[in-house]
Amino acid sequence: MKYYLSHKIMGKAGSGADNDTQAKNCADAIRVADKLRSEFPKLVLYVPAENETFVKIAIDSGHLSVKAVLDIDCKIIDNCDGVIVYVPEGDELQGGRLIEYKHARATKKPVVVFHNVYEACDYIEAMYRREQL
Repeated sequence: MKYYLSHKIMGKAGSGADNDTQAKNCADAIRVADKLRSEFPKLVLYVPAENETFVKIAIDSGHLSVKAVLDIDCKIIDNCDGVIVYVPEGDELQGGRLIEYKHARATKKPVVVFHNVYEACDYIEAMYRREQL
């Protein structure tokens, strides 16, 4: 199974998010991804945070826009089996995550919003069982 892990990078601050905020958000997403990979060794995850250095340089230098990055992310979603959207407690589904969520729904990809890694584990385990039928 190959899933796209949608997560915040800039978050509610949008383009006003400073580098520390973006780094913290990415580190949080990578922590979640690492936990999921340890629980499900056969799971293939695409995690935008793992490519954020390239993306940030491309945006900051004017080679890519945020919209272009999200368009590319949606094309990556097209090649995945589904999308899991990380929205921690106290946060809301907005920005790039909302675009990715809507794209998954529009293209009939399985998609779930989760607030903590345990919810994601429950969902992935259920999807594994479903694939075995």
